[in-house]
Amino acid sequence: MELSVIVPIYNEEANIGELYQRLLGVLDALPLPGGFELIFVNDGSRDDSWAMMEALAAEDPHLVAVN
Repeated sequence: MELSVIVPIYNEEANIGELYQRLLGVLDALPLPGGFELIFVNDGSRDDSWAMMEALAAEDPHLVAVN
């Protein structure tokens, strides 16, 4: 079984990188035989949150970005 962590994002461009790194640190340390996925959901952000989410998702197969 895979663990899915769903995170709503609203105007968080200043925090997305730190949030992503901290979540990876916790999830990588857990014994999850089925793996995990992070789902970042853009909740109508008016800053560059969506662009940052897309860039992270392009580099990490564990991350799904939803607009």
